[in-house]
Amino acid sequence: MSESLFHFSTDHDCSPVSFEALELFRQWRGEGHLGFLDLPLNSSLHDEASQLAAKYTACFDTLFVAGIGGSSLGLRAILSALGTDLPGKVVVVDSPDSLVIRRAVSGADPGRSAVAVVTKSGGTAETMSIFMELRRLLGSSIRVIAITDPVRGELRKLCVEKQWDSLPVPPNVGGRFSVLSPVGLFPAGFAGVDTQGLLNGARNVLNDFDTMGERSLAGRMTGAFLASFKSHPIHVFMPYSNLLYDMALWFAQLWGESLGKAKSLSGAPVNTGQTPLACRGPADQHSLVQLFMEGPADKTATIVTEGFAQVTEPVPGEFSHIPTMGYLEGRSPDELRTAEAEATAAALAERGLPVSRIHIPEISAEYTGQLFMSLEIATVLCGLALGINPLDQPGVERGKILTYRAMKREGY
Repeated sequence: MSESLFHFSTDHDCSPVSFEALELFRQWRGEGHLGFLDLPLNSSLHDEASQLAAKYTACFDTLFVAGIGGSSLGLRAILSALGTDLPGKVVVVDSPDSLVIRRAVSGADPGRSAVAVVTKSGGTAETMSIFMELRRLLGSSIRVIAITDPVRGELRKLCVEKQWDSLPVPPNVGGRFSVLSPVGLFPAGFAGVDTQGLLNGARNVLNDFDTMGERSLAGRMTGAFLASFKSHPIHVFMPYSNLLYDMALWFAQLWGESLGKAKSLSGAPVNTGQTPLACRGPADQHSLVQLFMEGPADKTATIVTEGFAQVTEPVPGEFSHIPTMGYLEGRSPDELRTAEAEATAAALAERGLPVSRIHIPEISAEYTGQLFMSLEIATVLCGLALGINPLDQPGVERGKILTYRAMKREGY
């Protein structure tokens, strides 16, 4: 049974996304540029990832995942939101830090462990360094699965040469849009996550967008985010659940890398962008909210809340006579957290900052899939409305070249 879409609202005036941006979106989709939209409908790719995940779950206790950026952030968001008390242990290693890697494998049984190396290009420096170190520590006989381009790249060649298992990343799906591909689905499936639920939620958002256009959930989010994009250069994304904080970190990469661009689609200089800031409520009420309230008025905020079960058990009145504690008796920590989220949103709005609200009834696979797809669509639509390419990342390439040169890679 499919779930309804999560609730989205704003405290500021915003215009609908333009017809021109929607038409350009449809054009790019028709030309095959927006492959992430096909993922919720690709049952064969999901089946392939799910079947291999089941095979690995039957043989191994731990899956180490070597990846970085789009190859790890989405997976972290899935595992943080949905990974509590799941049977399969997935350890994401996304830093080429030898101490971190050694700690990650400490106590692991190589005979009951496997390694997934995730890089679409097949040669991401950090990922390959992590993978090589994992193989050194766990032994070269460790079982390996590669998630990479179906045809190109050195990693694809290694799969053939060493007869490693592999899963494809569709060529028209960029790394930061790949969470609903085998990049996220295979390790999530190993952990025991309801991956079909993720896809169902994403498909519901996609169907809503195809039917409602600018009035859809993703369309309304786009309008709200665009309204403050240029006037407020910092976008605070603040879930009031620790389980969704990694979703904020995933959004930060999606938003920053997609919309921070030097040139327009026509090649004219624009140097546009909005800095995403992942925050954690309520903890950051005791640090960053002071800056938001009394510092420069250059922030827009998206506050994310989720439903919770009401506490029905009676609570003894042990602290009822203490003013700082009595009012909390009989009230769950979740009630306090929700009240704080509403209070922060209201305070920021009173200060004159644009505030948007996302409320999901519960943290489930379906609603997590909805968050992924709605934010991906909104990001691409915002980019096209701004006249930039939201799919490339030319600014990242210079740092890669200088890194290769420093490491004396052949040809650099």
